[in-house]
Amino acid sequence: MPDTLLRALPLVLVVVFLSALLYTLARSRRWRREHGASKPPLVDPELTRFGTPFSPTRVRAARLVREGCVADDPATAYVVVLLAERELGTPEDPWRSRSLALLLLVQLQLVLSQLINRGAGTLFILLALALLVGCTVALGWLGERSARRRRERVERALRLNRAPAPGFHRARRAQGEEPT
Repeated sequence: MPDTLLRALPLVLVVVFLSALLYTLARSRRWRREHGASKPPLVDPELTRFGTPFSPTRVRAARLVREGCVADDPATAYVVVLLAERELGTPEDPWRSRSLALLLLVQLQLVLSQLINRGAGTLFILLALALLVGCTVALGWLGERSARRRRERVERALRLNRAPAPGFHRARRAQGEEPT
Protein backbone atom coordinates (compact mmCIF):
# COMPACT_ATOMS: atom_id res chain seq x y z
CA MET A 1 0.00 0.00 0.00
CA PRO A 2 2.68 2.59 0.88
CA ASP A 3 4.48 1.74 -2.38
CA THR A 4 1.35 2.52 -4.42
CA LEU A 5 0.78 5.71 -2.46
CA LEU A 6 4.40 6.69 -3.00
CA ARG A 7 4.09 6.15 -6.75
CA ALA A 8 0.82 8.14 -6.91
CA LEU A 9 2.26 11.07 -4.94
CA PRO A 10 4.15 12.65 -7.89
CA LEU A 11 1.09 12.41 -10.12
CA VAL A 12 -1.12 14.08 -7.51
CA LEU A 13 1.47 16.80 -6.93
CA VAL A 14 1.84 17.42 -10.66
CA VAL A 15 -1.93 17.85 -10.99
CA VAL A 16 -2.05 20.22 -8.00
CA PHE A 17 0.92 22.33 -9.09
CA LEU A 18 -0.12 22.36 -12.75
CA SER A 19 -3.61 23.55 -11.87
CA ALA A 20 -2.11 26.26 -9.62
CA LEU A 21 0.20 27.24 -12.48
CA LEU A 22 -2.69 27.53 -14.90
CA TYR A 23 -4.60 29.63 -12.36
CA THR A 24 -1.69 32.05 -11.90
CA LEU A 25 -1.16 32.29 -15.67
CA ALA A 26 -4.84 33.15 -16.13
CA ARG A 27 -4.64 35.75 -13.33
CA SER A 28 -1.50 37.19 -14.89
CA ARG A 29 -3.15 37.55 -18.27
CA ARG A 30 -6.22 39.14 -16.69
CA TRP A 31 -4.03 41.55 -14.71
CA ARG A 32 -2.13 42.60 -17.82
CA ARG A 33 -5.37 43.14 -19.71
CA GLU A 34 -6.88 45.24 -16.88
CA HIS A 35 -3.78 47.31 -16.14
CA GLY A 36 -2.49 47.66 -19.66
CA ALA A 37 0.99 46.47 -18.81
CA SER A 38 2.90 47.80 -21.76
CA LYS A 39 6.59 48.21 -22.29
CA PRO A 40 7.99 51.73 -22.49
CA PRO A 41 8.93 52.88 -25.99
CA LEU A 42 12.28 51.61 -27.25
CA VAL A 43 13.38 55.05 -28.40
CA ASP A 44 12.65 57.92 -26.05
CA PRO A 45 13.56 61.22 -27.75
CA GLU A 46 14.23 62.92 -24.43
CA LEU A 47 16.72 60.22 -23.41
CA THR A 48 18.26 59.97 -26.87
CA ARG A 49 19.77 63.44 -26.44
CA PHE A 50 22.05 61.93 -23.79
CA GLY A 51 23.42 59.28 -26.13
CA THR A 52 22.79 55.60 -26.53
CA PRO A 53 21.83 53.43 -23.57
CA PHE A 54 25.55 52.58 -23.29
CA SER A 55 26.81 56.17 -23.13
CA PRO A 56 28.60 57.12 -19.90
CA THR A 57 25.85 59.46 -18.71
CA ARG A 58 23.06 56.94 -19.21
CA VAL A 59 25.08 54.06 -17.74
CA ARG A 60 25.85 56.17 -14.65
CA ALA A 61 22.19 57.25 -14.41
CA ALA A 62 20.95 53.67 -14.73
CA ARG A 63 23.33 52.62 -11.93
CA LEU A 64 22.07 55.46 -9.73
CA VAL A 65 18.46 54.41 -10.37
CA ARG A 66 19.28 50.78 -9.50
CA GLU A 67 21.05 51.83 -6.30
CA GLY A 68 18.65 54.63 -5.34
CA CYS A 69 21.39 57.26 -5.07
CA VAL A 70 21.66 60.96 -5.86
CA ALA A 71 23.52 62.26 -8.92
CA ASP A 72 26.40 64.70 -8.64
CA ASP A 73 25.48 66.94 -11.61
CA PRO A 74 22.15 68.30 -12.90
CA ALA A 75 22.34 66.58 -16.31
CA THR A 76 22.78 63.13 -14.77
CA ALA A 77 20.07 63.93 -12.21
CA TYR A 78 17.74 64.81 -15.09
CA VAL A 79 18.49 61.47 -16.80
CA VAL A 80 17.97 59.66 -13.47
CA VAL A 81 14.55 61.32 -13.12
CA LEU A 82 13.61 60.34 -16.68
CA LEU A 83 14.72 56.73 -16.20
CA ALA A 84 13.03 56.43 -12.80
CA GLU A 85 9.75 57.88 -14.08
CA ARG A 86 9.92 55.53 -17.03
CA GLU A 87 10.45 52.51 -14.78
CA LEU A 88 7.77 53.55 -12.28
CA GLY A 89 5.34 54.18 -15.13
CA THR A 90 5.56 50.55 -16.19
CA PRO A 91 3.31 48.48 -13.92
CA GLU A 92 4.71 45.14 -12.77
CA ASP A 93 2.65 41.98 -12.97
CA PRO A 94 2.40 40.54 -9.43
CA TRP A 95 1.48 37.08 -10.75
CA ARG A 96 4.62 36.67 -12.86
CA SER A 97 6.99 35.54 -10.10
CA ARG A 98 4.36 33.23 -8.64
CA SER A 99 3.81 31.52 -11.97
CA LEU A 100 7.56 31.11 -12.49
CA ALA A 101 7.91 29.49 -9.07
CA LEU A 102 5.02 27.13 -9.82
CA LEU A 103 6.53 26.27 -13.19
CA LEU A 104 9.68 25.28 -11.35
CA LEU A 105 7.63 23.13 -8.97
CA VAL A 106 6.00 21.32 -11.89
CA GLN A 107 9.41 20.66 -13.41
CA LEU A 108 10.83 19.42 -10.11
CA GLN A 109 8.27 16.63 -10.06
CA LEU A 110 10.45 14.91 -12.65
CA VAL A 111 13.21 14.75 -10.08
CA LEU A 112 10.83 13.28 -7.55
CA SER A 113 9.57 10.62 -9.95
CA GLN A 114 13.16 9.68 -10.82
CA LEU A 115 13.93 9.21 -7.13
CA ILE A 116 10.91 6.94 -6.79
CA ASN A 117 11.79 4.92 -9.90
CA ARG A 118 15.35 4.39 -8.66
CA GLY A 119 14.04 2.92 -5.43
CA ALA A 120 15.10 5.60 -3.01
CA GLY A 121 13.80 5.27 0.55
CA THR A 122 10.58 6.96 1.64
CA LEU A 123 12.33 9.23 4.13
CA PHE A 124 14.82 10.36 1.49
CA ILE A 125 12.02 11.06 -1.01
CA LEU A 126 10.00 13.07 1.51
CA LEU A 127 13.12 14.99 2.52
CA ALA A 128 13.90 15.74 -1.12
CA LEU A 129 10.30 16.83 -1.71
CA ALA A 130 10.38 19.15 1.31
CA LEU A 131 13.70 20.60 0.15
CA LEU A 132 12.44 21.15 -3.41
CA VAL A 133 9.18 22.76 -2.29
CA GLY A 134 11.01 24.89 0.27
CA CYS A 135 13.52 26.12 -2.30
CA THR A 136 10.79 26.91 -4.79
CA VAL A 137 8.74 28.83 -2.23
CA ALA A 138 11.88 30.70 -1.21
CA LEU A 139 12.57 31.58 -4.85
CA GLY A 140 9.04 32.91 -5.26
CA TRP A 141 9.33 34.94 -2.07
CA LEU A 142 12.74 36.31 -3.05
CA GLY A 143 11.36 37.33 -6.45
CA GLU A 144 8.59 39.34 -4.81
CA ARG A 145 11.01 40.82 -2.29
CA SER A 146 13.55 41.87 -4.91
CA ALA A 147 10.84 43.50 -7.04
CA ARG A 148 9.57 45.43 -4.01
CA ARG A 149 13.09 46.51 -3.01
CA ARG A 150 13.91 47.55 -6.59
CA ARG A 151 10.77 49.69 -6.70
CA GLU A 152 11.71 51.31 -3.37
CA ARG A 153 15.20 52.14 -4.68
CA VAL A 154 13.75 53.63 -7.88
CA GLU A 155 11.33 55.76 -5.85
CA ARG A 156 14.21 56.90 -3.62
CA ALA A 157 16.34 57.82 -6.66
CA LEU A 158 13.43 59.78 -8.11
CA ARG A 159 12.85 61.62 -4.82
CA LEU A 160 16.55 62.44 -4.35
CA ASN A 161 17.15 63.62 -7.91
CA ARG A 162 14.06 65.78 -8.45
CA ALA A 163 15.73 68.73 -6.70
CA PRO A 164 18.98 68.81 -8.79
CA ALA A 165 17.21 68.06 -12.10
CA PRO A 166 15.65 71.54 -12.56
CA GLY A 167 19.18 72.95 -12.55
CA PHE A 168 19.64 71.22 -15.89
CA HIS A 169 16.53 72.97 -17.23
CA ARG A 170 17.82 76.36 -16.05
CA ALA A 171 21.21 75.73 -17.67
CA ARG A 172 19.55 74.76 -20.96
CA ARG A 173 17.33 77.84 -20.92
CA ALA A 174 20.39 80.03 -20.29
CA GLN A 175 21.99 78.49 -23.39
CA GLY A 176 18.89 79.27 -25.45
CA GLU A 177 17.47 75.73 -25.64
CA GLU A 178 13.84 75.03 -24.91
CA PRO A 179 13.06 71.88 -22.91
CA THR A 180 10.79 69.39 -24.58
